[in-house]
Amino acid sequence: MWLRIVASSLLIWLTATVQAHIRTDPNAFTTTHTWNGGDLNHSFALCVSSVQEPSPQGNTPIHYAVEAQGPFELVSGADSIPVTLAWGDLVNGQEITLQPNLSTAEVLTGAVRQCPGGNNARLKVNANGTDIQSVPPGIYSSQFNFTVANSGRGKSSANFTVSVEITIPNSIQITQIDDIALGTFDGSNNISRSDTLCVYQANGGQYAVTLTGSGTGGAFELISAGSSVPYSVSWNDGNGPQTATAGIPLAGMGNSRSGDPQCNGGASNNATVSVDVLANDMSAATASGVHSGVLTIMVEMQ
Repeated sequence: MWLRIVASSLLIWLTATVQAHIRTDPNAFTTTHTWNGGDLNHSFALCVSSVQEPSPQGNTPIHYAVEAQGPFELVSGADSIPVTLAWGDLVNGQEITLQPNLSTAEVLTGAVRQCPGGNNARLKVNANGTDIQSVPPGIYSSQFNFTVANSGRGKSSANFTVSVEITIPNSIQITQIDDIALGTFDGSNNISRSDTLCVYQANGGQYAVTLTGSGTGGAFELISAGSSVPYSVSWNDGNGPQTATAGIPLAGMGNSRSGDPQCNGGASNNATVSVDVLANDMSAATASGVHSGVLTIMVEMQ
């Protein structure tokens, strides 16, 4: 009898599965602002780890792409403010202006997990001050959704959000103010002169105006070396002139302009201040020569 013993072996080939990994840190940002003029500029630094890796770990960074869902705007009811989004690669210095719903190419530098060399990306959010000023006051906000992706297999995309909110308070200002040259008294006639102005109010509502002279106690007076000449002032918001009392507000003024704080460069000025000097008062002046004064105009919201 005999026994044959056959030895056999099983050869197993173990192959590492190559996968992609991508993530952002952090994966959500929130910023709030109260607008005080000028452009809105804000940036967010983040780490984008994008690697091609044998499971379960790897250290081979690969490039990635970014896409943001549109529209790019901050919204309050039916009004909106356009926003520009730009993506910066902090490794190679490249910056790309993003387009809504359109992915960039895979040209952005990825990093290993947790970016040991520091953050490698920066998102910039910009809104032009002119666009902000052109909308009514209110709270404007939006959440922007981003996808970062690479072409590797496995976990090849990641999502993060950015929430932006800006509060636009009501504001008022007066511009297009010019000095009023009264000219020379001819000895017999009253003098009347006026200046057109621009009153801007973000919500376009009513306002009050207070006019104050440079005489004693704020009186409307033209002065020269101890000699004074009184004058009167009226304000017209487009609904007819109203006589002003020095230092006392004229309330309920209308036609304030919204959207354009300069009234189309003065072409659409919406208020008129008028100065009247009586011949009898000029004749009664105790001294000849140039008489002058300062008229202060203050507008305030109602």
